[in-house]
Amino acid sequence: MGAPAVAADLVTHGCFVDAHLERRLARNLTFAFDRFDGNAEAVVATDGIIFEAFGKGGFHASSEALLEATGEKRRWTYYKLLGVYLRKQHRRNQVFWNY
Repeated sequence: MGAPAVAADLVTHGCFVDAHLERRLARNLTFAFDRFDGNAEAVVATDGIIFEAFGKGGFHASSEALLEATGEKRRWTYYKLLGVYLRKQHRRNQVFWNY
């Protein structure tokens, strides 16, 4: 009798991304994503009441907005969402001068 498999969703990936970025361990994210199958299509399988109670992390909120904006036009994997989020975090502290 085997143990049932638990699939990681967008919330689980978001917890790992936010924890790694908070501790400045972004280089180790690919290791965590390899364990979670980062090439899988991004899905949200968590009940909505959890979000009301605990809120959303930065990665989850950003990824959810991107998924809603693009709709069904593109297949988003966790690696692609991570790439977009890391670029966003990198550019967050940069100042762009428009004159």
